[in-house]
Parts: sequence; structure tokens; C-alpha cells
Amino acid sequence: MAKKSDRRVDSTRRTERYPQDDYEDGSALRQFSAVPEERPEELPEERPVRKQRTAGQRARAAQITPRFLMATMILSAILVAITVGFLCLKETITEQRRNIASLETQINTLKTDNDAYYNNVIASVNLEAIRDAAMNRLGMQYAGESQIRYYSTDGGSYVRQYQEVPQE
Repeated sequence: MAKKSDRRVDSTRRTERYPQDDYEDGSALRQFSAVPEERPEELPEERPVRKQRTAGQRARAAQITPRFLMATMILSAILVAITVGFLCLKETITEQRRNIASLETQINTLKTDNDAYYNNVIASVNLEAIRDAAMNRLGMQYAGESQIRYYSTDGGSYVRQYQEVPQE
């Protein structure tokens, strides 16, 4: 249970929220001033007088005029044309998406086939048979130490030859 000192009301905050003349400060129930604030009497608002329409005027206002009918028909035709155009455009987009999906499937199939053919070619290459044919049938030899020349590169990963290499 809370102590009585914790339950005390801070009257300074209360006076900031409520003007002093509306109630008396203290621990008792708030009592508003006995004299009510005087308000000027409000006069009932006068409604503007509307003209009474005759039965003929009401009948004419309810009729659909030819001009209104034509405008409604033209706007309806424009609305139908826009709706049909939108539906045709939506069908075209749907057809193009189907076509794109079909082409992507074909591309994936071709990539898979290409990878399989590449792996087959790489697997069928016998480097030993190529070396044997080059040395025995074509008479090629490995380069000797006197035939090899070394060049330093200046920051690049390869050397380009722009002119004839001088003989030493």
C-alpha cells in the first residue's frame, strides 16, 4: 500500500492547467463558481426563403434532354474504347511475358548443352598425344637455354613486341 506522502497532489501543476477563477484550490471536491458565465442569447438563424417550384418546373428538371443524352452516350463510348484498349494492351504484355519465359527456358537448355559439349571436348583432348605428334611427326623440339630470352616488365603482366628483337 502506498504511503500518504506519496499520494499528495502537487497543486502548482494543477494551477497551471486550470485558471484560478474557475475553482477553489484545496483537498475538497472542486466547486465551480456559483455565478454562471453570462452568454448573449443566440437568435435562431433565419433560413433563406426558397421559391416553391411548380409541378411543371419539377417535371422539366427531371427530364433527360437530348444534349445530356448525347454527352452521356459519347462519354460511355469513350470509356468503352479506353477499356477495350487497356485489355488489349494487357493481353499483349501477358503474351510477351510468356514468350520471354519460353526464350529463357531455351537459353538455359542451350547453356546446359554447351557446357556439356565443352566438358566433352576438354575431356577428349590428350595432351600427351599432341606432344608426341609434334615431336615425332613434325620434328619440333623443346627450346634450348641459348634460345630463351628473358625481359623484365614495368608493372604490366605481359610484354608486347613492337619491333624486331636484336640478335646478340
